[in-house]
Amino acid sequence: MTSRNDDALSWAGDDDPTLTPPIQAGSTGAAGAPGVENAERAEAPTVLEQAELAEDAKVEAELAAAEKASAQLSSAALITLGILGGVYLLYTIGWAIVVARTTVTFFPLDSLFLEICFRIGQFLSIAAAPLWFVSTLLLTQKRTWRSRLGWLLLGVFVLVPWPFIQGA
Repeated sequence: MTSRNDDALSWAGDDDPTLTPPIQAGSTGAAGAPGVENAERAEAPTVLEQAELAEDAKVEAELAAAEKASAQLSSAALITLGILGGVYLLYTIGWAIVVARTTVTFFPLDSLFLEICFRIGQFLSIAAAPLWFVSTLLLTQKRTWRSRLGWLLLGVFVLVPWPFIQGA
């Protein structure tokens, strides 16, 4: 019968013979010279050890990639995103004012299709700036900060509400 202290230091099933490592040739066994067995293992790693090392390397690479992907933006980058978001918001308001000022009368001979197309165009002119901003942020997640900034600056120049600026 084992003592209470020995029970604390062992797990159920520790004496299972299938869990003990096989005795290699040239070794004197578990009670013999353990240094000999470890020396043989160090010289020629087993397939299992090679697989474990490869798996460890793979996990380390995945961890490094995840840390790189989850890196936070710098303060300057966040401020720049905020300023550009404000510019896109102003563009949206500018296009909404242009659409509200626009009055177009369609002649009775014109088709309903033309009016529907015109209204869709007005809606898209208002929605273009926020759509560009959000889609740029979503589509450039895996790219560098410079490419994200480049696409956002391109949108700033492309989506200017010229009718509002010209006072039309």
